[in-house]
Amino acid sequence: MQFFLELSLNGLVIGALYALVALAIVLVCKATEVVSLAHGQLLAFGALFFYVGYILLGLPLWVGWLVGLAMGAVLGFAVERICLRPLIGQPLFSGFLMTFAVFMVLDGIFALILKGEAWGFPDFLPKGNITIAGSSVPVGGLYSLGICLVVFLLTVLFFRYTKVGLGMRATAESHQLAQSAGINVRTIFSLVWILSAVVAVVAGVMLARYYDIRFMLTMVAFKGLVVAMVGGLDSLPGALVGGLLLGWVENVASGYLDPIVGGGIQEVAGYIMLLLVLLVRPYGIFGLVRIERV
Repeated sequence: MQFFLELSLNGLVIGALYALVALAIVLVCKATEVVSLAHGQLLAFGALFFYVGYILLGLPLWVGWLVGLAMGAVLGFAVERICLRPLIGQPLFSGFLMTFAVFMVLDGIFALILKGEAWGFPDFLPKGNITIAGSSVPVGGLYSLGICLVVFLLTVLFFRYTKVGLGMRATAESHQLAQSAGINVRTIFSLVWILSAVVAVVAGVMLARYYDIRFMLTMVAFKGLVVAMVGGLDSLPGALVGGLLLGWVENVASGYLDPIVGGGIQEVAGYIMLLLVLLVRPYGIFGLVRIERV
């Protein structure tokens, strides 16, 4: 039982990071209806910007955060303004393909910067372990879980109580109706990409604590995409629940089954979970079922 609790707690910690990646993807999909493949690169570059500010330039931690968030916001704005703005009015598949093109370009630039190396990332959170119900859990992991939950809470409050957030919700319901109500949909698109890029930077910095800055860091976005599809591509609570669920399933399945099959369960557990969920709920656990009358 203690082994199960330890696997579960550590799984929830990493699951919160998956949820944060999924949140960035859901924000864009909810407002623009475009499923983004570019957020893996946004989070990787966010971690890179933080590293440059905090380590290479020797700035204080909070200034390093500001540098990472600001540069990530600029990158998100540039992607929307240069690549996706010209495609407004075109089929949604065009936007999806454009995010794939952005994925390839930024991936190549990221690889050129790293030159095949891995940059050791500083662990800026408190170290040590704490015992919960007889299980040992890293203190840094709990801080990471807390930061993710705070970002989620702030995002939900932003959507619910701010004018811009209400504009994003209206745009998510109907672009035409939002435009007729005086909401500048193009500006909302830009703000959504900036907000999602900022969330991706937070996710990238927290993930880099575990994986360092390396080429494979961008691949974590695919797990974020799995989480977004499991929870529902238009659901913020779905991103949180899906992320925690994926982290728990991966860790528990890996802990019990890897010794039997020889490893690799963690890499496929999420995709099996996605398959099972979509067989029962094609729109995800919390996704809205859209009914079109003809």
